[in-house]
Amino acid sequence: MIYKSNFKNMNSITLENDLLKVIIIPDLGGKLVSIYNKSSNFELLFQNKEDSYKKPELNSDFGSFDASGFDDAFPTIDISKINYQGQEILYPDHGEIWSSPFDYRFIDDYLELTFSSRILPYNYKKVIHLEEDTVKIKYTIANKGTSPFPCIWAMHCLVNCSEDMEIYFPKDTTEIINVHDSTVLGKKNSIHSYPVTKDINGKDYNLNRVGSKDLNKTEKYYINGIVNEGECSIYYPENSSLFMINFDKNKLPYVGFWVTEGGFRGDYNCALEPTNSFYDDIDTAFNNNKLYYLTPKEPLQFEISLALRKVEK
Repeated sequence: MIYKSNFKNMNSITLENDLLKVIIIPDLGGKLVSIYNKSSNFELLFQNKEDSYKKPELNSDFGSFDASGFDDAFPTIDISKINYQGQEILYPDHGEIWSSPFDYRFIDDYLELTFSSRILPYNYKKVIHLEEDTVKIKYTIANKGTSPFPCIWAMHCLVNCSEDMEIYFPKDTTEIINVHDSTVLGKKNSIHSYPVTKDINGKDYNLNRVGSKDLNKTEKYYINGIVNEGECSIYYPENSSLFMINFDKNKLPYVGFWVTEGGFRGDYNCALEPTNSFYDDIDTAFNNNKLYYLTPKEPLQFEISLALRKVEK
């Protein structure tokens, strides 16, 4: 079923069946704020630590707001500038979707969310529904202008961390590239073997696990190269819960991983981030020759499936 609701002072939409309860806030870019499995009594998404949401504006600083739940990062992750038809266009921090109100309508048990950009001539649509223990999201991003423009789409889905969680990158992943200077992994752009590498002190470091919140650090790295399959997952032994992401590896050929072990505002969360460009800002992706361009004749269309199921392993 699907119905209007209220979540932390915001008008919201709830999708619910026998297994899952999912809450979406249209006025915050169609943000998913809760994915809850009823049988395991487990909330997947990292929650807003405040009792209410602040409403961001275009060009707001992402880190000054809730930094929780599942936001779409588009048309960039980090602030970028482009030249479009002779004009300089600023791409906001984490894009413009997270700060933008969406229109919505119900189509049977489907939620359709739509938005027209304030900075570029594109329309953005996502359609969300539940199938048993899985949230399915279908995206259509259409360039309504006359010229292509560069863009990054990234799944920015912040999930709760625990020290016993196990992270599974797409199969055959053997290397990652560190994209932030790190006290553990060393300099930006250093390459490490996966799933176990050596830290800067020569000690084993598990890239498929997270440390404690007390470490007071953050890490960001990507699979080095394109993925071999469109699937990654996280297993939570304490809750007997498996979170599985399925995506089109041809549309989203790169996967990043972000974790804050207390280093960002004291938060304890992580995110597997399928994306269409490599990596994070327009200039970097351009220089890497791994930048996507949205053309007027070919909308970007893809589907992401988020399963949250109770399992015994």
